[in-house]
Amino acid sequence: MISSHSAVSYQPITDIEFSGLHLIEASAGTGKTFTLSSLMVRIFLEKYLPNQVIATTFTRAAAAELKTRIRLRLQDMYRDLQAYRGLTEQEVLAQATKQSDPLMKHVLCHFATRMDYACERLKLVLDQLDELFVGTLDSFSQKLLREFAFESGKIERAQITDDAKRYTRQLIHDVLREWIQAQPQALIDGLYNIGALKSVDAFVDVVENSLNFTSAQFQSAPMPVLNWEVLTQFQSFIQHSDLSDLHAYYELDGEYYTCINGTSFRNGAFHDLFTVHLPQLAQVLAGENVLQIFDAPLASAREAAFKFLDKFEQGKIFKKCPAEVSDGFYHHPLIQQWVEIIRHLGILQDQLEQLQQYLKAYLCLEVKQRLPQLLQQKGETTFSQQIRTLAEALQGEQGQRFAIFVQARYPLILVDEFQDTNQDQDDMLASIWRHPQRYQKGCMIMVGDRKQAIYGFRGGDMLTFLKAHQDIKAKQGREYQLSFNHRSVKELVEVVDHLFQQQPDFGEQVIYDPIQAGSRPHPALIDQGQPNVTPLRWLMLSDKSKEAEQVAWKIRALLNQSQTGDLYLQAEQAQLLIEDDIAVLSRNHAGLDAVQSALEYLGIRVHRPSRKSVFDHPIAQDVAALLTAVLHPYDEAKIKRALLSRLIGLNLKQLVEQEQTTEGLSAYIAAFDHLRELWLQQGFLSAWQACMNQFNVWQNLVAQHSKDHERDVVNLRHLSEILSQHSEHYQGVQNLYHWYLKQLQAPSQRDWEMERKLSSDAGIQLMTIHQSKGLEFKIVFLLGADKPFKDQNTALNFSTIDVAHPENGQVTTQRVIAIQDKQRLSSEALAQNEQRSRAEQNRLWYVALTRASHRVYAMMQDQQQKSLDALAFWKYQHGNFQHPFSFDEQELAECPPPFKAKITEPKLNLQAQPLPTQRFYARGKTSFSYLAQHLKPHQIASDQLAAQDQKLEQAADEQDHLIVERSTLTQPIHWIQHNFPKGTLAGNFLHEIFEHVDFQDQSEWIAEIRRRFKNDYGSLWDQLYSIYQQDFPENEQNENQLYQWLADWLKQVLTTPLHQGFQLHQLQAGQFLSECPFYLALSDRVLAMRRIQQLFLEYQIEMPDFLEAHAARYLNGSIDLMYFDGSQFHIADYKSNYLGKDFNDYRADAIQQNMRQSSYWLQAALYLVALHRYLKVKLQHYQIEQHLGGATYLYLRGMNGQADQGYYYWRPDTEFILRLDAILGYFD
Repeated sequence: MISSHSAVSYQPITDIEFSGLHLIEASAGTGKTFTLSSLMVRIFLEKYLPNQVIATTFTRAAAAELKTRIRLRLQDMYRDLQAYRGLTEQEVLAQATKQSDPLMKHVLCHFATRMDYACERLKLVLDQLDELFVGTLDSFSQKLLREFAFESGKIERAQITDDAKRYTRQLIHDVLREWIQAQPQALIDGLYNIGALKSVDAFVDVVENSLNFTSAQFQSAPMPVLNWEVLTQFQSFIQHSDLSDLHAYYELDGEYYTCINGTSFRNGAFHDLFTVHLPQLAQVLAGENVLQIFDAPLASAREAAFKFLDKFEQGKIFKKCPAEVSDGFYHHPLIQQWVEIIRHLGILQDQLEQLQQYLKAYLCLEVKQRLPQLLQQKGETTFSQQIRTLAEALQGEQGQRFAIFVQARYPLILVDEFQDTNQDQDDMLASIWRHPQRYQKGCMIMVGDRKQAIYGFRGGDMLTFLKAHQDIKAKQGREYQLSFNHRSVKELVEVVDHLFQQQPDFGEQVIYDPIQAGSRPHPALIDQGQPNVTPLRWLMLSDKSKEAEQVAWKIRALLNQSQTGDLYLQAEQAQLLIEDDIAVLSRNHAGLDAVQSALEYLGIRVHRPSRKSVFDHPIAQDVAALLTAVLHPYDEAKIKRALLSRLIGLNLKQLVEQEQTTEGLSAYIAAFDHLRELWLQQGFLSAWQACMNQFNVWQNLVAQHSKDHERDVVNLRHLSEILSQHSEHYQGVQNLYHWYLKQLQAPSQRDWEMERKLSSDAGIQLMTIHQSKGLEFKIVFLLGADKPFKDQNTALNFSTIDVAHPENGQVTTQRVIAIQDKQRLSSEALAQNEQRSRAEQNRLWYVALTRASHRVYAMMQDQQQKSLDALAFWKYQHGNFQHPFSFDEQELAECPPPFKAKITEPKLNLQAQPLPTQRFYARGKTSFSYLAQHLKPHQIASDQLAAQDQKLEQAADEQDHLIVERSTLTQPIHWIQHNFPKGTLAGNFLHEIFEHVDFQDQSEWIAEIRRRFKNDYGSLWDQLYSIYQQDFPENEQNENQLYQWLADWLKQVLTTPLHQGFQLHQLQAGQFLSECPFYLALSDRVLAMRRIQQLFLEYQIEMPDFLEAHAARYLNGSIDLMYFDGSQFHIADYKSNYLGKDFNDYRADAIQQNMRQSSYWLQAALYLVALHRYLKVKLQHYQIEQHLGGATYLYLRGMNGQADQGYYYWRPDTEFILRLDAILGYFD
């Protein structure tokens, strides 16, 4: 245990105590995640439960990995501690001394007498681990505002917007327009002429960059006042002046031309000044619109004039010549006046350029001020705005009460990647866990590495980290360091450590601390028989334009060497080096583009993380075309665009041929119309899946050979997922459609829309240094390792200012940002910005050099070895860097030939395995309709069902038998029941009507019937209406009569008294389920149809023979109606079967006979077993005798509202259901 608070501990896993403030600095590769997961085990064992702890990190992916590692560490510890249960204290302590794992050693020592408690506590923690919050600071702030809405005073619920960039653009547009309208026309003309009035796009980067630093002080200057009239006062002079008076000086053969200083005016520049440039300026100044002087075509004339003015003021126009010659020129009235004109011109141009900078600053400030208001109006917010909202809620007395609530609920927070927090995030954290009066009551553990703070462009600021560090020290916080690198082999750790020690001061108070190699074993990289030979290699280029070529050649040489067995990793079995083990890192994408091209030219596979949005891919446009066609099925132009997309795959020739057929596009129009109805009724996903299947989209995508097939398929799946997820948020077809079109217009860089990795994404890893952070590779190539420094941020200037606190006088350093302007900003501010940028570049190269586990190739180009940029900052700090493990690699003179392995066909020794004694089957499916279609041949004549194609529709099991008509009708069925079309389509229509109408409210019945006919069953309506017109010619134009008859028929069905007089129209919402699909698990045995038939025979029910369903493991079906009559649960099945013209043809005996012929007894029994299993799971205290009812078969054509007419109710014995349930079995 370290006694002094100022001392640094190197064992945070064992030394940390969970109260107060703790800062752990973890250098690259030092096992940070292992340390965090170990600390979490201690936290849960010793102090808090998962629901009292918060862990945050920088990205969602890192958060998911951290939670997984925590769970695995807990599981491993729980498993390992089981072995120590029952041991005495001395035995446990003796075992503790043998442990190499510091966590296990600590736990055994501290829980030697309470081993059972430790195990039970870990079991409890594992059970509750889902309650542990691990996420980003953004998602944590969202959680706090939702969880403590009342305490924070921020009760209004705002959605995180997807359109933050669009809102920013909109505000820039609005502010720019307002500003332009408020300015005098002359000023706008001047700005336009110098090219300062640009589109919105030109201002987006600087505004968004400034929004990342909203808490910083923004330094703005007053708007410059321009005096245009000063130019007009010279008009009369210019109109009457004549430059030819000076011809002796500027003419090439002039008397004094030889006296002109040739160094100041080369290549006849003095002659051109008076013959070309000044006359051009004079022509404009003498005209009506003097502002045209700032037009782009006059730029060279203005530059020549300004250069002349500079030389005039320095007295460098003439070389040695008589004084009267030079004085005659300098004091000439024409020259004196022109010097005055040019001076004023220069002042105005400077003012216009200052105005351009002022406009940028004005836009930044206005957008910052207006964005929160705009988001509030929209009921939306952004993650950064939400952090600010939370920081505001934590201010004042009310804010401190809120902070106390939060700290009491979550006493411990662990902040990973602390060096990347911005000022708003740190202010929020400090208000809760670092408050001067409360920091000892909780615990805040901050983990990071200041040497890896490389996200300045996203709001990260080293000043924030340094201020937080000072705050921790002022509050007696403990500091820890992880100083053993476990990522890299010992030789590489040593040489890189020695290199960084050449200049430990990285800038911005970041000092490098020495690192040692950790104890983690690494397989050695064997090169020509030698292990880990010179792991740091410098490759000096003779021609810097050949960098990509040399990298590609070197990679091929390494792969060739691996194939010949001269380069491999020495593990238990030799591991050959493969493409995935090599990475190429660059500061920018241009270098990666060149390397990718060079590698692909050599046929070497490359993987590069996609930077594209999935909405940027052509498939996204095809999806939009398909959605448009679905929503506009009668617009032929939109239909054609969809048909020509890759998703449907027609070419122009096929489309023209299709249009010339008699049908034309009518089939497609009907298909799209049906999909539209499906979307409206059942939601996006149902319609989209139906669309994919109907048009064979997946097959069309891969129909033609292309290397982009997988990308097309993956992107289509990705877009389908995105649309499905957002269909829940954007209710309504049009809302989702317009949201999707908006994404196509402005693709963004949001995580969820970036293109996903392909399964074929294996190869040389190409990425920027920023993208590589946190990753590890065997061999790394670093491009431009001594390239001159170039500041990536040219829009903003970052400096600091010391501010005294108004109450206590304490001085704090604050960040100041301003628009980059070398003319206006102080030299100190410019120098501070330069130092900040260089320090971040140094940290970036530290990250780059610590990615490799075995070898680094640094590509150098400065043969003079004078560079002090990038890695040269350390390499040439004290002469040329020398170390036994550092080596100057030679360039390759030519491209290595591709390796060709000698292919020998291996001899295959095939041996057959003995047949298994038990049969196993795939998880196939079957259904009642399928079983009924496997009737033996002698049944086919009497049951047409078997002759139908298998099509799982609602009425697929209904058929009409050969009917022997009665000669006399005692009670004929109604016209509509007799003449309603027969067959599966008609049955499906009736099923859908009963599924969608309200049984108790008749007001919408006719509208629903009409809509179903018009939208989905046009052919059925034509068939029925034709019969109606033939039988009732006097009602030819009256459709309503037909609709009314159908509604009356519906009413008769619903009011027919069934079992115990119960009527279906009594059912209320919540008492029934329509079209209830089910999957019935079957046993692993072959479905025993003969045993099922034997069971039915025992109950005097004879059924036809069925063929076996050999491979079925599930039986699926859809129950037309499951309902509760107040005491029991029943099923009902609608049948449109035609049994005759008379109501007597639909009495109970006739229906039983038909059920036997159609095998409906089996259907009813299977459905009742499905209901029985469903109730066993869903209903508490379920008793089959008490709760399970029977099956009602409703023969719709024979129902007239009378009892015992048109239906049959069957409730088999309880024993029958249980025996059938046992025969079907369960899938284990």
